[in-house]
Amino acid sequence: MGVLYITSQTGGVGKTTLTAALVAILKDSGKKAIGLISSTERDILSRLIGEEISGPSDSSRDTLVSAIVDAGAKSDFVIAEGPCTVDQADHVDIVSKTDAKVIVVSDFIDGDSCLEFARGFGSALAGVVFNCRTRYGRTEMANKLTPLFEEAGISILGVIPEDRTLLSLTVGQISENLGGKFFCGKHRSDRLVENFMIGGFGMDPGEYAFSTKTKKAVVVRGDRPDVQMSALQTDMECFIMTNGLEPIEYVKYEADEENVAIIIVDTNTLETMDRLSPLQELARFDHPEKLERAKILVSENLCVEKLAVSE
Repeated sequence: MGVLYITSQTGGVGKTTLTAALVAILKDSGKKAIGLISSTERDILSRLIGEEISGPSDSSRDTLVSAIVDAGAKSDFVIAEGPCTVDQADHVDIVSKTDAKVIVVSDFIDGDSCLEFARGFGSALAGVVFNCRTRYGRTEMANKLTPLFEEAGISILGVIPEDRTLLSLTVGQISENLGGKFFCGKHRSDRLVENFMIGGFGMDPGEYAFSTKTKKAVVVRGDRPDVQMSALQTDMECFIMTNGLEPIEYVKYEADEENVAIIIVDTNTLETMDRLSPLQELARFDHPEKLERAKILVSENLCVEKLAVSE
């Protein structure tokens, strides 16, 4: 049995995503792997992966140790997510009692802040994974973080870039958070939205402007069929029509033909955009497309051979 213990100094840095992706990758390679996840998303992840994702009834040290040992008796590998509710001394004790290798996950923006935390695991540390590297963060990675961790003798297992798919919400989640109602296309509520665009502003022809983004939601007044028809010529997932105004029947017909949902909200366009801004913080790892994307990102950017996991 091999045990990987995935932990972090703070929450919300991608531990659940990495845990689920590794379990899925191992499963795809023919290995029996069990993931132990402390979050409420484990039932969703079990359905996505088609493999057991379980978790202890509470996040105490002794309960997690027992869960890891029990899972190990039934599998080749155990990938356990360390909860943020225990201190580092408890993490170290869990790792010691289960003979686990540790992966510390850190947000790229605060990458240097996890150095001492990672160092605290001593020889059990496999290395660090930096998540959500910004588009222009390669220079900082090469000039700052890589030398810093190399000097400390800590392996950098991988650097995973920021990815819009993983940060996206579904059409249905967006509608719910905006208090909107579906005018049509409610059955498409599970489609992921990666970009938002405002319709009706700018000097460029509408179709050209809208073609610059894919998998998008277009925020536009309901009484702008010219803008709506231009948007429908491009790759999009839904309209968010503002001011409580419904579109004309021909736009509804074309939206149905193009498999585009229409959501009606009472707020105006600028108010709606303001309400959309913080929604990214609500994104969860809860969609088949996110799992597939995570598997690709982990496979391409994580040095799995350095993990030294043995059965």
